[in-house]
Amino acid sequence: MAVLARPDGVDLYWEEAGEGPGVLICNTFNLNPLGGLIERLTASRRVVIYEPRGVGRSTRQGPYDLGTGLEDVEAVLEETGPVEVALGLGDGSHRALRIADARPDLVDRVVFTSTALGRPGDEDAPGFSGSTEVLYALMSLMRRDYRSGLRQMLSGSTGGDEDFERGRAEELAGIVPQEAAVGYLEAWISAGSMDVARRLGSRLTILAYPGNAWFPLETYEAMRNALTEACFELVEDGPMTRPDLAAPILLRVSEPATG
Repeated sequence: MAVLARPDGVDLYWEEAGEGPGVLICNTFNLNPLGGLIERLTASRRVVIYEPRGVGRSTRQGPYDLGTGLEDVEAVLEETGPVEVALGLGDGSHRALRIADARPDLVDRVVFTSTALGRPGDEDAPGFSGSTEVLYALMSLMRRDYRSGLRQMLSGSTGGDEDFERGRAEELAGIVPQEAAVGYLEAWISAGSMDVARRLGSRLTILAYPGNAWFPLETYEAMRNALTEACFELVEDGPMTRPDLAAPILLRVSEPATG
């Protein structure tokens, strides 16, 4: 457990555990609980996690744009040392992709899931994330009624478990200030990372799973057509719910190159 001071007065909370090849976790701003995945990885990997500015145990201060997020990730890795792979979740995927593209000396490979790479509103874009109308309605609700907005954000990925959504929304409201959630969502909505992902080529692995209305399998099928050099892994569920499925993929991808 440590704190990294940034030049603008923000302290970034980060942790490192385990030994071996390095895995950086670029979590989404809502800090998905990943204890099960981390436990599986630390048996043979050095795992680095950090909490983005404005949320969790980091200083409650922005800005929340991708440029600042990239600088923060770079600073964390310069403190901890390079990693073999960065795992990106949600909006954290855009930070993982960008740091691997800009600093291959710090991140060799990327695995990501639960995000779209193109700008929303593209013709025939699949899922809730592809609908400008849905995204604008979510942002309006997040500003007007924060807890209801959080529940709406969760509703597309929990299979309609209302009790879980209600409890998780309350938990998020305590660790993610409204300003930060709105700021990170705005940055994600405007992000376009397809060209960045294409440049990574075979350094990229995409983890796809069914049952997420925000990012359905059709989202990943569209990516497959655009990212012909990337590796696609289809599993039953995501890293939070099924860490036993995600961990073997990360272990394999994080093996240092030989030869």
